[in-house]
Amino acid sequence: MTLQTDEFIRRFLLHVLPDRFVRIRHFGLLANRNRKDNIAACHKMLGGKNVTKEKKAGDLAGATAQDQRIDVTVCPICQKGKMCTVERLLPLDVKARRS
Repeated sequence: MTLQTDEFIRRFLLHVLPDRFVRIRHFGLLANRNRKDNIAACHKMLGGKNVTKEKKAGDLAGATAQDQRIDVTVCPICQKGKMCTVERLLPLDVKARRS
């Protein structure tokens, strides 16, 4: 498929969001927070069997560091030293970014 330059730019710019807008990738039934429960409810309503798996003790793929009891202050390279916060970078003011 070949497009003229102005048509390509027009189609491309349809995907660019205006300033201060944020794209929401997943929402509704597939939102991360309730995905497992929502899919199980859909299967139940459709008369299918529940295919969600129970978490096993060794299955920590989706767990956070707090769930896994990992000390996040330990150096990821040497595994001996402790890391500490040196400086916290705050986001720039919206007006400062525009100028």
